[in-house]
Amino acid sequence: MKPEIKKVLNGESNGCIVHGDCLEVMAEMPDGCVDAVVTDPPYDEKTHRGARYGFRATSSEIPFAPLESVNVVVSPMLRVSRGWVIAFCSLEMYGDYKRAAGDKYVRAGFWRRPNGVPQFSGDRPGQPGEGIAICHVGGKKKWNGGGRHGFWTANIQQSDRVHPTEKPVGLMMELVADFTNQNDIILDPFCGSGTTCVAAKQLGRRYIGIEIDEGYYDIARDRLLQLDGKRLGKLHKHPGFFDE
Repeated sequence: MKPEIKKVLNGESNGCIVHGDCLEVMAEMPDGCVDAVVTDPPYDEKTHRGARYGFRATSSEIPFAPLESVNVVVSPMLRVSRGWVIAFCSLEMYGDYKRAAGDKYVRAGFWRRPNGVPQFSGDRPGQPGEGIAICHVGGKKKWNGGGRHGFWTANIQQSDRVHPTEKPVGLMMELVADFTNQNDIILDPFCGSGTTCVAAKQLGRRYIGIEIDEGYYDIARDRLLQLDGKRLGKLHKHPGFFDE
């Protein structure tokens, strides 16, 4: 197990971002070692091909590979969590997550994007938002949202993005606040630019972020260092990032 992760699990550190393949990293982590997994994995191939960013977007392909198999990632995420596993997905992937998680699948949540792009062709309804697959490892469930719906509303971040599928910090703070508690350990195995970890840190949770792409790993690490005041200056975009 990576020493940075071991320190978080042992209570010697409040958080870390590590560079590596999340499947390999999680394979070395003990069962039930984190309180929750909150993550934004790659989506299916069709969604990647059709993705567009902003009303002026001309690029239509996400510059990293789509998720080959939901089954491959759901099992290890459920294994290392002792509670919730919350994963963003395209609406068309709900069934994939339900089949992969089996009786550990709880519900389909939804992120409404009021400023999402319209259907440019005009021949069908536009996509209203993104899915959130809500799973739980078993036993008594507890969250901080009471009886309200699994429905979250937040605008897409259209400026100052450092990752093409970056989620708004406010949205991630809502999810972290809803599904975890103070001092809980949150794992994001698809860390990207580190937004989940930023939200966790700001809300007093501990965090572990795993990112396979070295450029995004550097960005995520720097974002967390900036929160500690250890590094100043504007974050640079990843070389593979495209503008609207």
